[in-house]
Amino acid sequence: MTNAPHLSPKLHLTAQHGFALHDSRQPSFQRNWHTHDCGMLLWPRVGRLKAVWDDTTEPSAKAGALHATSLVRGTAVLLPASTAHLTASEHERQQHGELYLPPDRLPGSRPFGAMHLDGATIAMLEALLAPTISAGSASWLVRAIVEQLVGSKPLTMPEEPASVALRMVRRFRHALERDLPLPSIDAVAEELGTSIRQLQRACQIEFGATPVAVRRRVLAAHARALIAQGQSVASVSVDLGFASSGHLHRLLREASDIS
Repeated sequence: MTNAPHLSPKLHLTAQHGFALHDSRQPSFQRNWHTHDCGMLLWPRVGRLKAVWDDTTEPSAKAGALHATSLVRGTAVLLPASTAHLTASEHERQQHGELYLPPDRLPGSRPFGAMHLDGATIAMLEALLAPTISAGSASWLVRAIVEQLVGSKPLTMPEEPASVALRMVRRFRHALERDLPLPSIDAVAEELGTSIRQLQRACQIEFGATPVAVRRRVLAAHARALIAQGQSVASVSVDLGFASSGHLHRLLREASDIS
């Protein structure tokens, strides 16, 4: 199990023109936790993308302050260099663009995070990915896109779930998405500022199960998702810290899915 995000260097690709582009059409796209040595604008063209990032861009942000959102056409996420993030398609058919920028070419007002794209920005991004565009025209477009992003409206982030049980589930999922060990029930209760008894009552009302059973359901759902993506049971067992594949098989048989 890897705790540190993988560094995917892109800055060297921006040396010639001051930017780099990537157009992805990969079905069932997924990139687990990683960082870049430059800024990145990511925007969907087809389908829906889930984006999760560790927000340390604001002075008041705490380390490990995760944000997650679903991106569709007309929205994007802009991240500065060294921001840990993951991206995964929520449908098999997807297409998205990635624009990599050195730090000195990022917007000066720092409109980082998820945002809405206006019609002009969308049109320029589409033109930027045209196969016949010249390097000079592309460079001009990138400058215009960066200036346009300064006025982009932020995308409203999902509110924190009201139920302490749902907040517990969210905490478990965040840990798994970051390839971190699942926290204990005691640790989550303390983190959420509640007692074990209150957490037990909330889980019984919300899921009809104990916190331990809910924790097992979340772990089983994550394991099933990894297996569905083509990973072997043996590798999933190792990644999730099971002593053997038999223990994972037992969990998958006993734990039902959680929505």
